[in-house]
Amino acid sequence: MKRNPLPSYTDKQSFVQGMFDRISPKYDLVNRLMTFGLDQGWRREVVRRLDLGPGQKVLDVACGTGDFLKLLSTSALDPTGVDLSFGMLKHNHSGAALVQGSAVNLPFRDASFSGLTCGFAIRNFTELKLVFAEFARVLKSEGRVGILEVATPKNPLIRAGHSVYFNHVVPVIGGAMSDQSAYRYLPQSVEYLPSEVELQTMMSASGFCGFERVPVGLGAAQIIMATRS
Repeated sequence: MKRNPLPSYTDKQSFVQGMFDRISPKYDLVNRLMTFGLDQGWRREVVRRLDLGPGQKVLDVACGTGDFLKLLSTSALDPTGVDLSFGMLKHNHSGAALVQGSAVNLPFRDASFSGLTCGFAIRNFTELKLVFAEFARVLKSEGRVGILEVATPKNPLIRAGHSVYFNHVVPVIGGAMSDQSAYRYLPQSVEYLPSEVELQTMMSASGFCGFERVPVGLGAAQIIMATRS
């Protein structure tokens, strides 16, 4: 399958916003099919690892249609969602408070939240150092951040199978049910994702400690946890 060029750095934010506006009506269904429903279990593990008490406020950045928000609510937490895409917010039926905004300039006061989640969005952000600085700014001291993101399996056999599925099957599924160009971009966008060392360095520089990376889904995804210093 022919690869489309990735959007340039300057075009990335508007490209990503428009893409998620277009795919929002079928996003949940396609996401479940692509991950065989495993993504929900991964999200539950992120929420568990936040280790927060009932009623504590949690911000879900790039909340999309509300998967994390629903799990946070059922865990007796007090979630708020923020997303750049109006389309995603329109199809968000989580019942949580929702705000339209950018991760590089979160519309919240300093130290507003005890926890923060972010699912499958890190590679779509511009100015990732600023994003982590914003995460740190809105979190209270000792606040927890939990990130769920795609990854490349380290096992060669699993990596080969994952490459075929992610780069060839996923665009076909997404194209048949939603927007083909978007589901060609999503596998390619892994190229934007920093390495584990780079992520840890950026998060440490932004004021996080206790960095932990946990592979899930045979290494096809990863959970990243850290604590606000």
